[in-house]
Amino acid sequence: MKKLFVLAALLLTACSHSPVRNNVDINELNAVMAYGTSNDLNKINPEIAKDLLVRLYQLPILGEECFVETHGICRNNYYITVSTFDEYPEINVFKLNMVGEITEIHWIQENEYDYVEIEFSLNKYTKDALANNDDLINVHSKVLVKLNPRNHVEIIR
Repeated sequence: MKKLFVLAALLLTACSHSPVRNNVDINELNAVMAYGTSNDLNKINPEIAKDLLVRLYQLPILGEECFVETHGICRNNYYITVSTFDEYPEINVFKLNMVGEITEIHWIQENEYDYVEIEFSLNKYTKDALANNDDLINVHSKVLVKLNPRNHVEIIR
């Protein structure tokens, strides 16, 4: 009976660990770690005091065909990580809904602890894709990301 109980506990523990967390699956994280690029967002607007560590990861979307007679990166996916500065920090990673190429980033001053707002300016396509293909129509947008260690919200402006 004891063996059956231990086996059931192990099985329940194994089943409770999902490969997808906060809309990010393990294969996406592997790709980000293998060939994504990172940007430490805490360095933006250094005059603003920051109580979270925030990093942005850019991952090219492969297989899109927006280039004429060649291949290149048309757009990027973005992932954001957040961590508190506590002795036992809360950490999280989120896949952002926005895709394209970020052209500007602004950290917005806020007065709430463990909470940030960051505004991203973004083009629908990369500058290389736009230079290669005159038929592409660029759309410029701004996205406000509200972020804490437990969740995030994206608002298109």
